[in-house]
Amino acid sequence: DQLKIHIEPHLLRMVFPRRLCINDITSPGCNNPNPPGADLPHWWAGKADAIHIDFKIKSEHLLFGKQYDMEMQIFHFHHSKRRSPIMSIMVEATPSGHNDSYQNFLARFQQTFYNDLKACRRRRHLMVENDEELHEEMVDPDDYQHFEVFSSFFDDEKGPEQSYLVDAHQGEEEEMDRDLQGAGVVNPYHRDFVRTIYFLGYDGSITEPPCGTWASWRVLDTPMTISYSQLFLTKNIVFNHVSPSCRKTSVHYNGSNARPIQDVFNRPIHQCTNAHYLSDVMKGQRPWSPHFI
Repeated sequence: DQLKIHIEPHLLRMVFPRRLCINDITSPGCNNPNPPGADLPHWWAGKADAIHIDFKIKSEHLLFGKQYDMEMQIFHFHHSKRRSPIMSIMVEATPSGHNDSYQNFLARFQQTFYNDLKACRRRRHLMVENDEELHEEMVDPDDYQHFEVFSSFFDDEKGPEQSYLVDAHQGEEEEMDRDLQGAGVVNPYHRDFVRTIYFLGYDGSITEPPCGTWASWRVLDTPMTISYSQLFLTKNIVFNHVSPSCRKTSVHYNGSNARPIQDVFNRPIHQCTNAHYLSDVMKGQRPWSPHFI
């Protein structure tokens, strides 16, 4: 209930609640709220709380020379080191890559998209009733086809996500509201997202203003997969979003809302592999589960 969903001009963002204390996160008074977190390798002792998750189109990193369709970035705050370790996951769309956990996230973003579209419709209706002048940049939601299904696009795939690809102004409001109620629990570390414990790391900056240099990036060496239609839906949500005041919000260019790839500027980059450490599963200390590696 405390999770906040944002459709920003340059990204999709899920924001977790923050702890009320920061000095001793193991004390009972710090457990409510209790955001998800990770105990990251390579000199990060202790749990780092997840702050928010960002989704960018396309990826802001190259992984072994390849740019991916999207990038999922899990921002953390480490209470003792006062730095932000960021887990970066490349996202690749494939014909058979439907991702159930990512669909859970998409349902939340589409609900926000849909709520803003309904607010825009109400605003325009009231303005017309009150004979107010409509600004030339205001979108008319009744003429704006956000989720038109192109059947030829999905010829290679018939996944459950297509139930969400509907036009929000064709009398489907109640049905969509019911479909989006069961969004489920958010687990950013599910194996559908985090498919490896190995990564390439470097210290750098965040990729948006103020571009602070308190970020420690951990780019996982194995991408997650989604389906073509999930990528298509993600692009529609962020590129075609309309605010409650009926303004298009996206600043995408050339099919991307991500910062262009930057030079490494001689930053040292380290790579952690199974030559450096093994997971608990690989060491046989606990059985495999989709909730951890």
